[in-house]
Formats: sequence, structure tokens, C-alpha cells
Amino acid sequence: MSEIENTHNSVSVNERLEQFTQRKQDHIRLSLESRHQAEGLSELEKIELVHEALPEINFDEVQINQLRLGKEGRTPFLISSMTAGHSESFRLNAMLARAASDRGWLMGVGSQRRELTDNQAAEEWRRVRAHAIHAELLANIGMSQAIITPLDQLKKLVESLNAKALIIHTNPLQEALQLEGTPQFKGGLKTLEVLVKEMTVPIILKETGSGFSQKTIKQVRETGVSVVDISGLGGTHWGRIEASRAGTDSIQERAGATFAEWGISTLRSMIHAKEVKGEFEIWGSGGVRTGLDAAKLLAMGAKVVGFAQPVIKAAMEGEEALHQWMEQIEFELKVAMFCTGCQSLQKLNQKGVWVWKQK
Repeated sequence: MSEIENTHNSVSVNERLEQFTQRKQDHIRLSLESRHQAEGLSELEKIELVHEALPEINFDEVQINQLRLGKEGRTPFLISSMTAGHSESFRLNAMLARAASDRGWLMGVGSQRRELTDNQAAEEWRRVRAHAIHAELLANIGMSQAIITPLDQLKKLVESLNAKALIIHTNPLQEALQLEGTPQFKGGLKTLEVLVKEMTVPIILKETGSGFSQKTIKQVRETGVSVVDISGLGGTHWGRIEASRAGTDSIQERAGATFAEWGISTLRSMIHAKEVKGEFEIWGSGGVRTGLDAAKLLAMGAKVVGFAQPVIKAAMEGEEALHQWMEQIEFELKVAMFCTGCQSLQKLNQKGVWVWKQK
């Protein structure tokens, strides 16, 4: 049963679609509120890059191109999946796709679950693609939907975008607290195995802000996924958001307070992924707010670093502000590389430039 179908049978199709639209609009609005950010919990502040007083390179020699998904990209950056399927999303997604294309960032699209029940929903992505023909887009569907959705429908989600990969996002805390949630995750590992075998594009498993344990990553490794995006605790906390949506003094709101700091930090999730030896790429996200934060994750072994809430915040100020913010992130990464004596991201990862910060 899809997300839209998982409501009371007495609710009409139009009412269900309205609920879906309202939820997606709520998500954007609430993600911009500081109370829904798990600030200070990423633990990235515990990592320090070692300054090199004589870097023996020139700043203009620093290059941030990166091999990701088996192909060379201009940057190691990703606009993480955020929004789709409502009246405001086309304008926002078209802006994001143009910026991603112009600057060489990957872009994960918002959940495509509406396409599973609404044949017109794919039109949004056709229009977005027309605005950014060369954008490197990543398809996206939730784990609880992927488990029950026929393979041919999942293939259509990829085809509608001409996507480079398929993200399966896993969000058990969010689904458990969401009023309309679908917290059915039994069969997730088997689903990943099937998708890896049957899909023609790489499969990315992504958390949504609660991170990964070492045990889970070991299990995921056996499925053969191409990428694990750790998305640890430290950024937007979807448990807090769904608790707020549920309303004052609801059981979900009270549970949201209990689980307000639930998750495995971005730093610890990154370490868990590194400790599990595997052929999958590690992508880092979750409370990443600066180019220096990104440099820390890249030095630790991430191939790609994703940003979500800061992107939306910049985009709300307009396309020029979005480009300026993206340029700032790229510049800060280059400064970090220059000041550690690393001309390339490969050297940043190999040189051993990060240490635990002394108290």
C-alpha cells in the first residue's frame, strides 16, 4: 500500500492528494525552523584538520573534481533530496537543478512516491529536466515504498528523470512518528539485493538524519549497494518535524520530545562506515553546514558530501543567493585543502590530515 493509499478508506482520492501536498509543504516550512535542527550533535567539531604552514602548492592549483558513481565529476557535492509533488515544488526544483547543473553538483530529487499513484506526477520532473538538460539527477523513493512496489514501477521512476542512480531512503523514526506514516520495513535488505541485481543504475541507501550503526552497514554491504549515504544526527531532525505536525499534546508530539536527540551522529556514522571494509562509496551528510565540515568528511573518506536544509534556506532568497552560497561552500573546501597542502581530494583523503581535536 502506497503512502497516499495508507489513509482511512473513507477519505476521497482528492482529499488524500491534498493531505500529501500539505505534508510536503509542511516539511519545507518546518525544516527551516531552528528547533527542528539537531544542532551541535553531528560531532564534526571533534575533528580538526592539521594546518600546513608551508603547503608547497599555489591556491589556484587546488582542484575539487571527484570520482563518484564511477565517473569523474566537477565537485564532490550533492544537493540532498528534499521536496517534490506539491504546487510550490516545481519552481524550487527547477532552480536547484539549474544551479546543480551549472556548478557540477549532483542533485537528489524529493521522494517520487506520488508517481506511484498519480500518473501526472512525473510531469513535474519532465519540466525540471527541460530546465536543466545536463543536470545529474538521482531518483528517490522510501524504503517502505520500495519493498512493496513492483520493479517495473521503480524503473519508471528512474526513467522519468533520466537519473544517474536510485536513492532508497530509510527513515524508520520519521515513519513511526508521522501521522500518515508507513513504518513497514520488513524485507528491506532483500529488496536492496533485488534492486542491485535488476536495476540498470547504481543503488544508493540513504538515511535521513539518524545515521548508521556498524551492524547495519555490515548487513547493507552484503546487498551490494553502490553507495551508503550515512546522513547522521546533527542536521534536520525528522522526528521533531513529524512531532510538530502531529499537533499539541498528541501522542506523537510527546514521543517527539522523548526522541528529540535520537540517532547516531554524523561523525560516528562515518567512522562505522569506514570500519566496515566494502566496495561501496561512502557519502557524508547530516548537519554539514560549511565547506570546512565537508572537508573533514572528505578527508575521512567520503566521496560525496550532501547539503539539504542550507540549500533550501539559500534558495528561498533567490537563484543568485543560491549560487553565491554554493560558491562559498566550494571556496571554503579549497581553502581547507590549500591549508593542509592538498592539491586534490585524493591527497586530502590519503595524507592523513585529520586528527581528534584535543580538549
